[in-house]
Amino acid sequence: MSDEAFREIVRFLESAIQAGVDSVGLEYEGRELTVFYQRGQMGLGAGSISEDLQQEVIEEIVKRAGLKRKTRGKMPVTLLGDEYEVVVEEYDSFGESAFDLRLKKMPEKQAKPRKRK
Repeated sequence: MSDEAFREIVRFLESAIQAGVDSVGLEYEGRELTVFYQRGQMGLGAGSISEDLQQEVIEEIVKRAGLKRKTRGKMPVTLLGDEYEVVVEEYDSFGESAFDLRLKKMPEKQAKPRKRK
């Protein structure tokens, strides 16, 4: 799989966190794979993925979220130094695959108390 495609995924997920949203959509608009941020029912256009990376980005999401035989999966990823679980849902949009990625920050792992002897 492509390191460049994974870096692109991390880039748009980190941008979403910085924009204060908890959900990212990927959908084709014509020949462009468009990234948009969602908050509630409102969607905001956030750009697109370069044409030469589009297929690799989709393949990377499918692989990491385990979507080969199902439409919903989870993808653990470190974003801006914190651990996140990204819940990925694939759906049909006018005959093409589209994706909803919901960001869920994982609680920080607490240090285990040491047992006294």
